[in-house]
Amino acid sequence: MAKFITITPESARDLMEKEPEITILDIRPHEDFKKEHIPGAVNLDYDGHQFQSKVEKLDKDKNYLIYCKSGVRGGYFMDKMRESGFKGAFNILGGFVAWKISKLPLTND
Repeated sequence: MAKFITITPESARDLMEKEPEITILDIRPHEDFKKEHIPGAVNLDYDGHQFQSKVEKLDKDKNYLIYCKSGVRGGYFMDKMRESGFKGAFNILGGFVAWKISKLPLTND
């Protein structure tokens, strides 16, 4: 059964530990991603060129953990994934800001 839900940063961390194969998508601008991001995340700039074509290249049978800066675009993107036939996606409530406030791991490599 496909799941598309918004979860807390702590639940997202737990999900990453339980499902190490989950794909983490950072949909913030590339400049923000370069400064710091959640470990293991892949940048897919929401406002970047060819965003839709990049999304269409994603494997619809995988589960995704999405985050933007504040959680709003992540929720919108999650809805788009549902409409496009993806298996499942999770949006981080409050996005990157909430993750950082929760003092969860960050990296800039």
